Amino acid sequence: MWRKGLILLTIVVIGLVAVIYWSYSGAIVRLPVDAKVVALTFDDGPNPPHTEALLKLLAEHDVKATFFLKGSHVEAFPDTARMVARADHEVANHSYSHKPMISLQRESMQEEIVRTGELIDTHLELDYSPRLFRPPYGIQGPGVKRAIDELGMISILMSDHGSDWEVTDPALIAEAVLKSVEPGAIILLHDGHGDVDDPYRQDSRAPTVEATGIIIQSLKSRGYDFVTVSELLAR
Repeated sequence: MWRKGLILLTIVVIGLVAVIYWSYSGAIVRLPVDAKVVALTFDDGPNPPHTEALLKLLAEHDVKATFFLKGSHVEAFPDTARMVARADHEVANHSYSHKPMISLQRESMQEEIVRTGELIDTHLELDYSPRLFRPPYGIQGPGVKRAIDELGMISILMSDHGSDWEVTDPALIAEAVLKSVEPGAIILLHDGHGDVDDPYRQDSRAPTVEATGIIIQSLKSRGYDFVTVSELLAR
């Protein structure tokens, strides 16, 4: 009897692993490039005044980044979202509500993505519709995988991050990123706060802004250039 139970458990585990593997198939973590280029990405914005401070810093260093915008925050702060686009940074989709996308149902996952895309199209006056999507928390279940495929979008994860959702020391945020960066890296930081229902109660991202300056200066001193995620994909 125990052998049958063990066989059944093994089948279930193999099936679960197969589902997880398929759910993440096609997701981009980093790009295998020879050139010393990396992509800076920022999640969960817009979040005034911290998004504006970040935009000012990026302009001072002549760096372009990719912003994965949360739909409810675009809805609350359309002027700040437009500032991101008008500064020629890349705009991407990070769902509307930032809930973990573990559902098996494609419809509910697709609604989150489409709703955010429509808000971006309405408020940002872009000459393109964002095709890049980052699932909240990097969690990608079968439902969102099916939704992404049907919408013709690309899932972007990350290779390096600064844990700036819990670390508040700019030097430590920067250190966490810089210790393992390689060419083709996709770096995750946050200008906003995903885990809030009220856009006006987002955390301060001042430490992230300061850490971003440290990261840019350090990587430039190592000979790195900064590109958007789409530019990285094109390489």
